[in-house]
Amino acid sequence: MSSAFLCICLNPVIQKTIILPQLNENEVNRSHEYYTDASGKGVNASRVLTQLGEQVVHLTQLGGRFRDYFLSMAEDDRLNIEWVESFSEIRGCYTLISQAERTSTEIVEEAQPVEKGTEARIMQLFKKRLPDFDTIIISGTKAAGFSETIFPAMVQMAKQQGKTVILDYRGPDLLNSVAFHPDIIKPNYREFVVTFFPEYASDAGDQLPDRVREKMVQLYTDYKIITILTRGSQEILYMDAGNVKSIAPPKITPLNTIGCGDAFTAGFAAAWHRKMALDRAIRQGVDCARENALQIRPGVIRK
Repeated sequence: MSSAFLCICLNPVIQKTIILPQLNENEVNRSHEYYTDASGKGVNASRVLTQLGEQVVHLTQLGGRFRDYFLSMAEDDRLNIEWVESFSEIRGCYTLISQAERTSTEIVEEAQPVEKGTEARIMQLFKKRLPDFDTIIISGTKAAGFSETIFPAMVQMAKQQGKTVILDYRGPDLLNSVAFHPDIIKPNYREFVVTFFPEYASDAGDQLPDRVREKMVQLYTDYKIITILTRGSQEILYMDAGNVKSIAPPKITPLNTIGCGDAFTAGFAAAWHRKMALDRAIRQGVDCARENALQIRPGVIRK
């Protein structure tokens, strides 16, 4: 019997969230409130799916001195992690939250390259586990050392086996994946512009609304792909039966926006898996993103 979700992310993170009364440059900033979590886009989505009561397995690569620490934090969150050895140190990301300015500053370490052979091990595990799941979610960037073909190959194999495929990544990985007809793509608006209109990469704002809508329609017409574009506090754009529609998210004062896109993906995927109408599934994604924004820790919808 198949389970609901296989989440794949090939760039794991140990996320440190640090609360500061005020962030002062060129000074010592002391914090009395800080948290450490297993993270990364796929881990965040897996955690929210778990909190929603869904069955989910997270597939990734791990290595280095902090591997067991990462796994222990994932176990605390009741995450089911399946992994291959990569001999690559898990990168760190740091969120500095200033209570005075109500700002979040993100410091991201680039991942170290995975050891040769890691991709073959990941693909072997993926092929073995793929038949056991209904919905495949692939999220985020991949660590250095993986080829440009790994994500498209996963999409192709999943669709050949009749799986629902949801993608939350950007750039060449996404461009090379669309030909294999993923069901849903969910980059944010800026990532979509950078992917399909790279000439605007330095200024991916709202200067292209007509071209963005035209591309969303083209992807649906050519590949039957439903595009969903989150835009922070602005309205969400999505394809529905060949038409571009929008939903406005609620106005809130967030505590931490890290992981909101991943929470949206999880909430949407859970509803879509249960055959909810597209607009209702998107609204559940919005609800999960809102709940995540009201929590301090990333990729959670409840304490």
